[in-house]
Amino acid sequence: MKFWSRYKDYYKENFRLALPVILSQIGQITVQLADTAMVGRYGGDDPTPMAAVSYASSLFFIVFITVMGVTFGLTPLVGEHYARGNKAHATKLLKNGAVLFTTLSILTTMLLIAIRPLFGLMSKWMIATGSDSSINEVVDMALPYYDMMTWSLIPVMIWGTVKQFLEGIGNTRIAMVTIISSNALNIFLNWIFIFGKFGIEPMGAVGAGLATLIARIVQCIMLVSYFVYAPKFKEYTTKLFAKSRISLNAMREILKVGTPIAFQMSMEASAFVVAGIMVLAFGAHSASAYQIGVNTMNVSFMIVIAIGSATTILCSHIYGRRDFGRLRNTINAAYQMGLAWNITVAVLYVIFRYDIPTLFTSNQEVINITANMLIFIALFQVSDCLQAISISIMRGLQDVKALMPIVLISYIVLNIPIGYLLAFKCGLESIGLIIGFIVGLSCAALLTILRVRRDVKQMETQGIN
Repeated sequence: MKFWSRYKDYYKENFRLALPVILSQIGQITVQLADTAMVGRYGGDDPTPMAAVSYASSLFFIVFITVMGVTFGLTPLVGEHYARGNKAHATKLLKNGAVLFTTLSILTTMLLIAIRPLFGLMSKWMIATGSDSSINEVVDMALPYYDMMTWSLIPVMIWGTVKQFLEGIGNTRIAMVTIISSNALNIFLNWIFIFGKFGIEPMGAVGAGLATLIARIVQCIMLVSYFVYAPKFKEYTTKLFAKSRISLNAMREILKVGTPIAFQMSMEASAFVVAGIMVLAFGAHSASAYQIGVNTMNVSFMIVIAIGSATTILCSHIYGRRDFGRLRNTINAAYQMGLAWNITVAVLYVIFRYDIPTLFTSNQEVINITANMLIFIALFQVSDCLQAISISIMRGLQDVKALMPIVLISYIVLNIPIGYLLAFKCGLESIGLIIGFIVGLSCAALLTILRVRRDVKQMETQGIN
């Protein structure tokens, strides 16, 4: 009882902010699962359509998560100045963030178009190294899906700018409404375009991409329109916004925090993407199983993301007010909530490892490969939770420079090489790639926890250095 009475207010505070993010993540993951499941059902026993979606998503996601990571630098900065009552500077960050992120989204879209030929080059390399020649069919189906994802980047970045600002001022509900609404639209459009309804020809994988593009445009329009016209945000969108100037210093301030965050997200995502590309060497069945396994893993991770987002907001407000007496309990409560969830989910993954894949495919070989993967995915749920919560704390406290060497060691030095050696040299194939994640995520968890302990100790005893 003493333990509960000590932390219950911190649980409530985190959960109040996390709940809308959880619902948003449920909506987001539901769409990813729906894309995979509906494309998988469209293909039936043919794993090619699902493998095509996995292949196209792999290359796009590395670039996408990197530029989206830069926007995450806005939340702790806005949170700090909002907590101090400096709304003018928070609005200045919003205006400069909008200019910076829109420009970045346009440049990134041009980059995605420029690297499109890499699909063909990678397929030729895989065939040359002994991969199944069916990879060419996968690539042909993947390219139109990739094109749709590319054009969705600009509206997502604009939406992300407003979302991260709102999170900085402690509002996570409005983004939730836009995400859930657009995701419902996405699933409905999936049904129309993938299977061909209302007189439209069945489009398969490219239909899933088109549905996502339309839904993301609608999502952007909804959030920006509400933010601009809602009376409670008028002080940010009218007088303060008009007075704010475009400033290179403000953009540098955002990039100083956002760039290390983007680098961390990029390296972690790259490890999963590289594994997704390498798994193609073992055939379409393994690629489909990997896609199912990653999507299933994301279901559990969405709760940790939500708890982490709430923790970033709370830590940024503590940082702004210099109220470090609340820091340790806030952090401990976040760890406890995340671990309680992920340990439960890990057990469920093992118990239902043969049932989960049937939601996506009827191919028995894919089901068996996925079931084996889920055992090893369950093993890194604790370390994945600990590193994610720790990184969220570091973001809120603006201690992000340390993320770069940590992720380099964890993912580039350990995760990818170990996964490659186990998969290709030791003959473990797709399971070897998953074991690589166990090593990489465990290293990231250890190093980030040590960094958080250092930060807390310094801030409690000496203030900010």
